[in-house]
Amino acid sequence: MLHLSHATLAFGDRILFSNLDLKVDQGQLVGITGESGCGKTSLLRAILGFVPLTSGTIEVCGLPLDAHHIHDIRRRTAYVPQELQPPADTGRDLLRLTHDLEANRSFAAAPSILASLALDPSLLSLEASKLSGGQRQRLLLAAALSLPKPLLLLDEPSSALDEESTQRVAHAIISACRDERRAALVVSHDPVLLSFCDKTISL
Repeated sequence: MLHLSHATLAFGDRILFSNLDLKVDQGQLVGITGESGCGKTSLLRAILGFVPLTSGTIEVCGLPLDAHHIHDIRRRTAYVPQELQPPADTGRDLLRLTHDLEANRSFAAAPSILASLALDPSLLSLEASKLSGGQRQRLLLAAALSLPKPLLLLDEPSSALDEESTQRVAHAIISACRDERRAALVVSHDPVLLSFCDKTISL
């Protein structure tokens, strides 16, 4: 589903990571951890083609990351960044915004996904400014999980959550991987979330 070979990323003289080999198979949840500034978020952005590798290769769903395949790769990938403040008035607008970017896909899966993340449907009507960081985080994750994307790229999805909520997030991601045969790469410092991963790589 995702394969990086001898991947190196540097900005000028600063090397974030070098000669990285990474493989995420269908059905797997793989964690990426490491000190702040080591390139974890940049790795996710490189997989999406927003940051070019200094050397090495990336394949997503069997497609090489290049100018010819980049749009197909992005269509196959659901990305939830660590900090996102989209222009939304309500919780429902957060979901609609995500789906509007995907050709107006409906949010038919919302009830079961919201329940799995312990999100009350009433949050959809709440003003976005009144949502807590954890609620916003889980709503954006719910939107990503509802899209039929084979690869999930998640940047610190539990950073604003308590342990119980983190466990729910982990189970929801695992369910998407196991039951729907997706793959997930998650960046995290959270030992609770990382404990659910099939394997963890430290940058």
